[in-house]
Amino acid sequence: MSPSRDAGFALTAFFYVFLFSLACADPVPDEVPAAASSSPGSVAAQPPSSRPFITDEAQKLYEKYQSAVYQIRVIDLASGKKSVIGSGFQFTNDGAIATNFHVISDAVHEPKRFKVELLRYDGVVGTVDIKAIDVVHDLAILQTRDRYDSFLELGSSEFPKGTRIFSMGNPHDLGMSIVEGTYNGLLEKTLYRKIHFSGSLNGGMSGGPAMDYEGRVIGVNVSTYGNQLSFLVPVEYLKELYARVKYPAPFDNWSNAIERQLLANQLDLIDTLLKTSWEKQTMGDARVPGEMTELFKCWGDSKDNSEELYTWTSLRCSSQDDIFVSSDLRTGQVIYNYLWIKSKGLNTFRFYNLYEHWFSQPFDFDNAKKDDVKNFQCEAGFVRISGENWKVMLCARQYKSFPQLYDINLNIASAEHYRKGLLADLVALGVTKDKALQLTRKFMGAIEWKK
Repeated sequence: MSPSRDAGFALTAFFYVFLFSLACADPVPDEVPAAASSSPGSVAAQPPSSRPFITDEAQKLYEKYQSAVYQIRVIDLASGKKSVIGSGFQFTNDGAIATNFHVISDAVHEPKRFKVELLRYDGVVGTVDIKAIDVVHDLAILQTRDRYDSFLELGSSEFPKGTRIFSMGNPHDLGMSIVEGTYNGLLEKTLYRKIHFSGSLNGGMSGGPAMDYEGRVIGVNVSTYGNQLSFLVPVEYLKELYARVKYPAPFDNWSNAIERQLLANQLDLIDTLLKTSWEKQTMGDARVPGEMTELFKCWGDSKDNSEELYTWTSLRCSSQDDIFVSSDLRTGQVIYNYLWIKSKGLNTFRFYNLYEHWFSQPFDFDNAKKDDVKNFQCEAGFVRISGENWKVMLCARQYKSFPQLYDINLNIASAEHYRKGLLADLVALGVTKDKALQLTRKFMGAIEWKK
């Protein structure tokens, strides 16, 4: 049963009242001198005629393609030192270079404070310009001002699971390296498609290429969970971004470009949730949305301690991905939680105090800093859901650089029972006002109190 029309109208009204009033790059240690040799290792030091016959695939790829893979540096202009390092690779003969957005994000947000440069395998330093970004898929395209002939060919991300692939990059500023691992297919049940790479990516390898036996790029290094669990951006997203570079739309500034990308992404995500029929899960005397789509995962917990005078059961659900916008701002995620509490001996007054305490606990918003978002504005009231009265508090805060986007937090609590109750909260990061309202109304309407 959905909330009553009067309750929905009231919530809509106070929501708009306060809303309209609202006006893996890596830090690096000190400079380490770069190697100036023209080729790495003892093999390069030998005359060509005396080199051993190479049979190892990784060594072949390293020797053949190292000149097309660079260290990407973000330079702090005040100190002249690098503040962030990552990796990148040239993929056209006219100097187009791929890397991750998160590697060069500081230079995107503060171009007067930072610049981007590359370091070649032979010690040559070059200046590059930022040509395009894809914040949703964590990609960027740079353009070198100098001509370097070596480049990698872009391939496909489709391979049988178990195929050996090879990743290159500059881990922890230690020099160019190559890592052999296993292709384990595209991740399932994820908002943003990534390749599961069973290999050891390390800090500083972000933005480097992952290649097949022939040296064709299948993906771009992006992140790792450690223990041979790493992820790559499929090369198809790089091809799409490069197509926009060749046929660019009118450009105003990077902030507007980022906001447009975030807007398009959240529209797709929220529309998918609104069109989907959500599965239900029992929580005490209620039925609530469980895993809304296969993009979400839920975890449960409970406690029934003989020394306590109440029991509780919790369910925590969230989408599995977020979007890196800056080192202080991550967005694009939906989270919702439930808590069923039942008294085993508390009187009405003590149960109410406990219930109110749990309701008043704020969600820990650690996705943004004060320079990125305005303060939360909140409204509270009562609505009728599934024949029950519920207390509702709805809060929102606006993004400063992307004013069409908000973080929202909906908290609701059943209010008709003296010694039992259901608490629920819904968090959506980086959504528009209208989509936030549509999502919160569907969420409340999907809760059913069992008769």
